[in-house]
Amino acid sequence: MKQGPMPLWGSRFRRWIGERMQALGRQRWLLVALGLVALLGLVVYLVAFFPQRASNPRVTTSVFQAALMEHLQAPQPLDGQPPITWNQPAGMAVLHGTRFVLDTGNDRILELDDAGAVRAIIDRTIDERVALQGPMAIASDGEYLYVANSGAHQILVLTPAGQVVKAIDLANPEAPDGVPPRPIGLAVAANGDILVSDAASHRVLRYDPDGRLLQAIGAGKRESGTKGFNTPGGIAIDAAGNIYVVDILNGRVVQLSPDGAFLGQFGELGDTAGTFSRPKEVAIDATGKVYVSDGLLAAVQVFGPQGEYLGFIGREEPGDSDSGSLFRAPAGLKVAGDTLYVVDRFLGLFAFQVLP
Repeated sequence: MKQGPMPLWGSRFRRWIGERMQALGRQRWLLVALGLVALLGLVVYLVAFFPQRASNPRVTTSVFQAALMEHLQAPQPLDGQPPITWNQPAGMAVLHGTRFVLDTGNDRILELDDAGAVRAIIDRTIDERVALQGPMAIASDGEYLYVANSGAHQILVLTPAGQVVKAIDLANPEAPDGVPPRPIGLAVAANGDILVSDAASHRVLRYDPDGRLLQAIGAGKRESGTKGFNTPGGIAIDAAGNIYVVDILNGRVVQLSPDGAFLGQFGELGDTAGTFSRPKEVAIDATGKVYVSDGLLAAVQVFGPQGEYLGFIGREEPGDSDSGSLFRAPAGLKVAGDTLYVVDRFLGLFAFQVLP
C-alpha cells in the first residue's frame, strides 16, 4: 500500500528530536570536559597544600650520628590524672631545665617533667590573657617564655608558671594594605630584641623588648636571593649573634649579620641530601652546627657553620640511610646541651643525643 507524504508536524518533530540529541551530545562532552578540568584542579590543590611524602624520602647520602634517647608520642599523665593528648604540637623551649611544648592544636603550652609527664597546663585558665590562637613558635631568653601567638598577631611574654609579663601587639606600618604581622618564627637576641618571621609580609621583623618596631628585613612581598624571602619560618641566633632564617618556599636557610645584613645562604629546593622540600625550623648548637627540619623529607638535616652538608637524622635504623623515617612531619627544634629535641606535628616529641 502506497504511503502518503509525512505530515509537516512529523517532519518538524523529527528535526526537533535530532537537534535535541545533538545538543545533548555536545552537553555531554562539555560536562566531561568540565569534569576533567575540575579533577585536574583538585589534584593540583592537593599536591600544593597537602603534599604527600614518599615512604622512603631521598635523603640518603649519609646519616648524622645521633642516638635516640626518648620518644613521647603522647605526654604522660601525672599519677591519678586522666590521659592527656596533644594536637599538632609545633615547637618547644627549655627554661631552667624544664621542657615546655607548644600544643598548637589545643591552644596551650604543656610543661613536662623529666619523665615526660604533664606537670602543668598553661592556658587562659591560669591567666585569661593567655588567649592563644594557633601559636606557632616558642622561645626563651633564660628568664621568660616568648610565644608567637600567630592568630592574635602578638607575642606573649610569660613567666615559667604561665603568668603574662607582657603582651606585645605586633605592628608593621610598612605591611601592604595594613595587614598585621602573622608570626610563625621567633627568637630572642642577647640584647633582648625580639626577631619575628612574618608570614604575612614575607619579612623578618625586629622589635625592641617593649614591642617597638626597629627593623623590617625583606621586600614586603615574595622574593628570593638577597632581596627577601618567600614565607620566612624558623629563626635561630648563633653565638656570634648571626641570624639564621628558614626561607620555606625558597627552600633555603638565609644567614644574616647581627644588624640584619645578608651574609649568605645554603640549600635549595629539591628532595635529595642537602636540599629542602619544605624546611620548617632551625636550631644551632654550641659548636655552630645547624639543624634544619623538613616536613616533606621527614628528616632533620645537619650542616656545618659554613653551610657544608654533614648528614641527616631520623632513620629507624640509625646507621642505615635507606631504612624508614622515624618522623612524619618534623617541625620544631631545640638544642639543649648535647640534646636535640624534635617536635613532630603528628608523632610528638623526640630527643636525640647529638654526638660530636
